[in-house]
Amino acid sequence: MCRCGRFQHDEIPCSHAIVAIRDRNKNRDDYYSAYYSNKDYQDIYAIPIEPLPCKSTWNVPSHVLKEVMLPPIARKQLSRPPKNDRKKEFTERKGKKRKVTSSECDLSGHKKKTCPKKSHKN
Repeated sequence: MCRCGRFQHDEIPCSHAIVAIRDRNKNRDDYYSAYYSNKDYQDIYAIPIEPLPCKSTWNVPSHVLKEVMLPPIARKQLSRPPKNDRKKEFTERKGKKRKVTSSECDLSGHKKKTCPKKSHKN
């Protein structure tokens, strides 16, 4: 048994169970369900699976053919609708960059923190 519950649910040793099994020097293959064994896997696929015959040879009852299948009712999404119909590719985006200007000297190319005039004032 394991606290995570995977060992009990899936019948496959989880990482916790594998460590416990290894500490006790046991074979971990003994702790897998027989469902996962190679023999069971081969037994499942031993029965041949026949493909469906041509659609024109199907025997469908008339009451089934008369039924009309309608699409599900569309509900309005609760989230805000997207601004554009699609997101633009990286190559389509305009590469406009903001100019950084210092409020200390009103020159572009640097911020107030890195302004050369500010260092002269100190």
